[in-house]
Amino acid sequence: MQLTQQVREYLAKTDSDFRRLYEKHQEFEQELDALAKKGFLSADEELHVAEVKKKKLTIKDQMMVIAKRYEHQIKDVQ
Repeated sequence: MQLTQQVREYLAKTDSDFRRLYEKHQEFEQELDALAKKGFLSADEELHVAEVKKKKLTIKDQMMVIAKRYEHQIKDVQ
């Protein structure tokens, strides 16, 4: 399941947990972008990249759980 921009924006405005996760996800994305621009990475930096990617993926999974809960709420209302 891919989050649409509309769902992401709605949840960021209405769900504090989702917003917190989304902001952290964006921080990790910026960190990875900065590291990617370096070109050459040390072994420690490569390890750090792998750790950040795992954390980012975990946060994305948590965001998806919230989105699915939201999706079920909408279906229940309809």
